[in-house]
Amino acid sequence: MAASFSDITLYISTPYKNDTPEYWEETSLKNFVCDLYVQRMNGYKPPQVTRITLQPDYYDIWDRTWKNGSIFSIAPLFEREKYEDLDKRGKYQYILDIVHNSMIQLGEEYKWDREVFEGAYKEIIESNFSFIINYPSKTSKDKKKQGKLVIQKTETMTTVYTVIKIGDVSVSRKLFDKRNWFWYDSAYQMATHNKWLDNERFGIQIKKLNFSVWYSLTEDKVLFEVNGNVKDEYNLERMFTL
Repeated sequence: MAASFSDITLYISTPYKNDTPEYWEETSLKNFVCDLYVQRMNGYKPPQVTRITLQPDYYDIWDRTWKNGSIFSIAPLFEREKYEDLDKRGKYQYILDIVHNSMIQLGEEYKWDREVFEGAYKEIIESNFSFIINYPSKTSKDKKKQGKLVIQKTETMTTVYTVIKIGDVSVSRKLFDKRNWFWYDSAYQMATHNKWLDNERFGIQIKKLNFSVWYSLTEDKVLFEVNGNVKDEYNLERMFTL
């Protein structure tokens, strides 16, 4: 099976020291926009690609794009002074334009589907950079309810919700928050394990980790189960390496 397409990463030289608030503000913003663009590609995988790197430091050095196995690279223009003069919304737009123009250029060279990139760009602009992912609904075993996961993201936080619909009534509950700061979010992998645990509980169950989290309709609460122990709360950060 071919490896999946995981990310678009923008590498920007920064004047800020590692782990300072300014460093993380800039890093989180660019990663947020890159991740949003990938998600708005709606599962499209450019042929033979697993990663795309954008390398502005080489703008005046590289005279072409690069392909190293399944990793494709391009050197777009990034102007630090122009970027710093922008407000936050302007910085979103500036980073988005770099990502989008890079994808268009790569797409033309390697014959990728341009409509996917144009659609992603349009959707992001029209939603004003809103980052919400609705996963497909699943029917409970008694056929009376629909359950789904929703992921909502900011630059610094990922929140996972469960939404259960019974007839015309919907119940939404937050399952957990986790830090959002990297170019890939482990919550996506967790979300693939969403399911009905029984007719009253919907959430996530990862058997190989002996971990579950769910919302219970009968108890009207969110519960975690870790190694067979049921808890009202659990520090999820210890589970995440990304």
